Amino acid sequence: MKKTILLFIFLFSLIGYSQSVQFKVSGTIVAQEDQTPLESATVFLQKQKDSSLVTYTITDKNGKFSLQEKLFDTNVELFISYVGFGNYSKKINAQETPELELGNIGLAESANQLDEVIVRAVAPITIKKDTLEFNVKSFKTKKDATVEDLLKELPGVEVDEEGKIKVNGKEVSKILVNGKPFFGDDPTITTRNLTKDIIEKVQITDTKSKSEAFTGEEGDQENKTINLTIKEENNKGTFGRLAAGAGSDKRFEYAGIVNRFDNDRRISV
Repeated sequence: MKKTILLFIFLFSLIGYSQSVQFKVSGTIVAQEDQTPLESATVFLQKQKDSSLVTYTITDKNGKFSLQEKLFDTNVELFISYVGFGNYSKKINAQETPELELGNIGLAESANQLDEVIVRAVAPITIKKDTLEFNVKSFKTKKDATVEDLLKELPGVEVDEEGKIKVNGKEVSKILVNGKPFFGDDPTITTRNLTKDIIEKVQITDTKSKSEAFTGEEGDQENKTINLTIKEENNKGTFGRLAAGAGSDKRFEYAGIVNRFDNDRRISV
């Protein structure tokens, strides 16, 4: 019986593997009016069924991009956005077209700033200068997920058992909330006690000293800083988490944290 179950699992995994597709899409993003290459345009691939992010990249100085990913769900949608320009989207069946060269893709300049707001609201990820920004609503997690649970779902972000965080292999040295230190120097106090449902965006930048932040100079490219922006409706109020446990010696243990936000002021106990 045990051998039969193992054989079934093995065959099922082979079927799943055989249905996967190694997909590649590439192209060049240009301004529609004068065909000028658009550097640092955001390019991302998401699943059609639930809009969850698959992978992303940005264009180089020549406006070129290339995305390559093994897909198990082959119905995907390509999105391209650039601040000040209209966005571009294309639905793709990777099973039918495993390799796609799109050539030049022209983006029309936006007539007003409203278009910029729309693009940012749709995109699960935005790259602007030195900031990588994730739109939290685009990432699905379990109910009552913590910030740590959320970070584990973001592409390029790793969280180990001790709660240490790396972004594209580089350590995160600071975690801020609304641009300010939240609770001491231990990031896990923030990531394991704040819940995902109060977070609007996760912003990742190179860690900067006070003087670098003041002058606008580039920061330490070997370390990253994560800034969590709180939803406007949660920026004023009290919330927290409480855990309780009992041991065999009839002792009880309680642990928790209570947070109060009042716009720029915050208290945690």
